[in-house]
Amino acid sequence: MICLTGAFVSCTEKKTEDPIEAYKYWAGEFPAGNIKVARGKYWQSAHWSREYILYLELTAPPEWRTRFITQNKLAETKQEYALPSDAPDWFKPGKGFRTLAPAAPDQGSVYYEDSVTGEMFIYEIQL
Repeated sequence: MICLTGAFVSCTEKKTEDPIEAYKYWAGEFPAGNIKVARGKYWQSAHWSREYILYLELTAPPEWRTRFITQNKLAETKQEYALPSDAPDWFKPGKGFRTLAPAAPDQGSVYYEDSVTGEMFIYEIQL
């Protein structure tokens, strides 16, 4: 991303707790009609390298979840993850959720999926 409008101008920080807006900033598009975004929190730095922190709670069909897990090279893990201190109060995956993490080490992103209800909690960080 280059932040220019005639002359060089600094980029602006993005910050929202609107679920649809958080999804759009993260995915680059609005959620499809079969994805229900319940809650979200998104912060993106003003830096050109797209540094961001995302929290999402959504419900999606099996095909979407499978594709998401495959495309992001996520694998189920038994590792316990402590939620960051800035996690919203609503970000509380239940006991029936499986924990997924990127196959390659990253900065601590973690994903929770309930395969019965289709609900997912997503914590993604890129700094």
